[in-house]
Amino acid sequence: MKQIVIISHKTLAKGMAETVKFFAGDIKNIHYLCAYEDGKNEFPIQELTKLISDFSEQDQVFLLTDLLGGSVNQNCSQLIKRENVNVITGVNLALVLSIILDPSKQLKKQKIQELIAQAKNQIVYMNDYNSENESDDE
Repeated sequence: MKQIVIISHKTLAKGMAETVKFFAGDIKNIHYLCAYEDGKNEFPIQELTKLISDFSEQDQVFLLTDLLGGSVNQNCSQLIKRENVNVITGVNLALVLSIILDPSKQLKKQKIQELIAQAKNQIVYMNDYNSENESDDE
């Protein structure tokens, strides 16, 4: 099974996890951690490692972080040493939904890269998009 953990500075992760449940239903394999919340000025590494240890060794774990180079991503990247852990940064809603809704129990590296590429295509400057896609039929 895929286990998805969204991890962010402050409450972005919680909001994203709740939004995913709005679209995908009350799924049990999505989790979140909000770092640097409630006056805590340290990354919740113990909470994260406990969460991961509660998963099955056969589970494919996705740690989805908010910002490349940020402290959240740096801390999560240390866990790549674990064979079943995948860390992806720059998370957006399209990526989370793609991973969750993909019917595969395990995603191969090529499929993960495809899902990331598709999610990147969801980032669009609408000012240009609208003008390029306007119809002359009006």
